Amino acid sequence: MAKINDFIAFCGLYCGACSFKVGFDENNRAHLNGIPVEYKRYANRPLQFCPGCQQLNQCGHGFKECAENHKVAHCGLCDEFPCQRIKDFNNDGAPHHAEVISNLKRLTEIDEQAWLNEQEKQWTCECGAKKSWCLLRCPRCNKQHSKTC
Repeated sequence: MAKINDFIAFCGLYCGACSFKVGFDENNRAHLNGIPVEYKRYANRPLQFCPGCQQLNQCGHGFKECAENHKVAHCGLCDEFPCQRIKDFNNDGAPHHAEVISNLKRLTEIDEQAWLNEQEKQWTCECGAKKSWCLLRCPRCNKQHSKTC
């Protein structure tokens, strides 16, 4: 199985927009303000470095194990894509999860670096600040973002 960039989760999420990761990278807890209820227990913990889902070994949805079993770098390369697990995840009501199938399709259409460049552009505010999945407004310019958890 080929190694893929640490910012590409097995499920097709862009780790560079993770509220916890960006919160740490920017040293700004504002990125955690809109996190879903199931993650609130982590909101008051100290911000911690995260190496990304490829390295963290804590995918709570089983995508890491499944990708490893199928010997693929991400779910979009699997012969069973889109399987029921990824469909359920894509449709679980979390806005940032709703893009995983389209992310994975796009990732298989273009090369990894081009996809990462697209994602970085998508998740950077016009003012240059990093956006994250659960942040409602830019912490620098206060512009409202359309995607939230």
